[in-house]
Amino acid sequence: MRQLKVLSAAVLLTVAFLAGRSNAQSSKVIIGYANFSPTYAPIWVAKEAGFFDKHGLNADLIFIRGGAMATQALVSRSFDFIIAGGVAAIEAALAGAEIVIVAVPANRMDQVLVARNEISHPTQLKGKKIAVNSLVGSAILAIKIMLQAVGLNPEKDVIYVTSGDPATRVAALHSGLVDATGLSPPFTLTARRAGFNVFDAIPALESLEYPSASLIARQESVRKDPVTLDKLTRSIIEAVHFFKTRKTETKKVLQKYMRLQNPDELEEAYAVLSARLIDRPLPTIQSVKTILEWSKHPKAKTADPAQFIAPQFVEKLDKEGFIGSVLRSR
Repeated sequence: MRQLKVLSAAVLLTVAFLAGRSNAQSSKVIIGYANFSPTYAPIWVAKEAGFFDKHGLNADLIFIRGGAMATQALVSRSFDFIIAGGVAAIEAALAGAEIVIVAVPANRMDQVLVARNEISHPTQLKGKKIAVNSLVGSAILAIKIMLQAVGLNPEKDVIYVTSGDPATRVAALHSGLVDATGLSPPFTLTARRAGFNVFDAIPALESLEYPSASLIARQESVRKDPVTLDKLTRSIIEAVHFFKTRKTETKKVLQKYMRLQNPDELEEAYAVLSARLIDRPLPTIQSVKTILEWSKHPKAKTADPAQFIAPQFVEKLDKEGFIGSVLRSR
């Protein structure tokens, strides 16, 4: 009997140890993502290629439409982390939300200006109608930045019309209801084939930093759970490298999440984003300044850009040689 009790106790201790070890090795996290744009691909690749599992994260990805809703869900703790445009995060932080941008795999705008074929230069959009999915948020801000870059006043020179998702906006162009819109791949390919003009080489925008799909966390997580954020950042860095070097597998991920079947559309999405993704996804002061300069929040002009970012996770991995080791791998 005594031996049986000792054996039972040993079994219980072993089970407890293994359970504790399992919990330590695999942390459950829920990550919301705010768009089906290919710019969000690093988070999908991290899931499908097993990088979350590799770094001990049991990650569930959940779609939520738009950055504003995503940031609200993050603040309310419906999600542990989100991948969303930096615009929504910065605006929410200006309003008092304690959230920060941790990593930015694509530090450029993910939209380009597309216009009807009779408009040969963006300046001809003066007085014209531009379709947007919303009158607030990152999408319309990107259009305003592009319009200003070509010499137009985005607040006075054009008329904005809310027209929903990209397919609906392309249909509005076809019908003549609007004269231009902003599109990201692969809808840029659809636009070119339809004879629309795609203005994807505006000189003033070539060096503009802009926080597109970004890893965003609560400040509390930065303080209390840096280990999980370290794992997330590692996963994203490896996913970016995978995206650039494993084309066939990456296209399958794009096909799954973006529901693309046309091989040309898949190629367009892959080609454009592989040129934009950065190996060192550091959130920068300059990208925050881009947003603050356009924000209408009363605190925007005096806000310190550094308060909106937590670059230490990417900086640490770079200093330790992790990023270099990933880039050397095949």
